[in-house]
Amino acid sequence: SSGINAEWPLRPGWTRLVSGYRDKLSNEVTQGNSIRHLGIKIVSVMRNISTDHVEKNNLYPTFEEYLRYLLAYNAANNIHFLPQNEILCIPQSEYDVIVPLEYAGLLHDDIFEKHINTSVRLLGSYDKTNDPRLQSSAKRAREWFSKVDNDIIDQLYEFYKADFYILRYSNFSHPDFPLPLQ
Repeated sequence: SSGINAEWPLRPGWTRLVSGYRDKLSNEVTQGNSIRHLGIKIVSVMRNISTDHVEKNNLYPTFEEYLRYLLAYNAANNIHFLPQNEILCIPQSEYDVIVPLEYAGLLHDDIFEKHINTSVRLLGSYDKTNDPRLQSSAKRAREWFSKVDNDIIDQLYEFYKADFYILRYSNFSHPDFPLPLQ
């Protein structure tokens, strides 16, 4: 063993928000496990309607309702939306390797099989493309965030600022998004 004790893949805040919405709150069929009760609460609060009405009419939050709710009611205390630096407990915990999630699959062989001698698979993109710029959450992040009010974008950036800093992630409008800046 090379002495690597801990590895953690990080995902850019923008694609994390899109993926969290798609997997947990939208009516899109994904590999994720829905948090339907939170989606019902978001619609009820943001549209000022009863939860019974939301359930009866099978309503789901829009992406922007989800973002506004996240900021207004600190829904990020849910592990699916929490900034990753808080999950990592930096600097209390020690990590030998922190990699961009988009490269986790590509780096798997080098990190795990060569240095740790295990065949454990890393979590990663469910897309089949190796180019992170072509993965569905990155494409949606570019499209969806380009329609969101700049004030919300600024607030979200502040909220996830440490995550962006850790791996120098680019903004969703950057041509190489979601790759880290060089």
